[in-house]
Amino acid sequence: MMINAGKYNKKVSIYSVEMVTDDAGFQTETKTVICEPYANVKTTKGITLITNNSDFEEAHTNFTIRYQKKVIDAYENNNRDLLIDFAGKTYKVDYLNNIDERNVEIELQAKVVRH
Repeated sequence: MMINAGKYNKKVSIYSVEMVTDDAGFQTETKTVICEPYANVKTTKGITLITNNSDFEEAHTNFTIRYQKKVIDAYENNNRDLLIDFAGKTYKVDYLNNIDERNVEIELQAKVVRH
């Protein structure tokens, strides 16, 4: 199957955050970047949410990237707790899918994190 490399046109940063005790004994967040791939980004449209009687706050953004085993490993090893930075926003990954189990593309469904 040929994949159009041009569809991966948005730079994203995929990472995990862990609480670590520093030298002074305080808990601090440590951000570990897993990768910074280019992705195909699609956001659930508002009309789809209205048609399906969904709350607009439930809007998901799908990030499709080329397959990287380290992303799947990080997702499984960090209790499925991965974050994505994109366009000045942070997204929490709700679901990861190795598309058709072919090890070609990974789809990450995520929601914007409210601060």
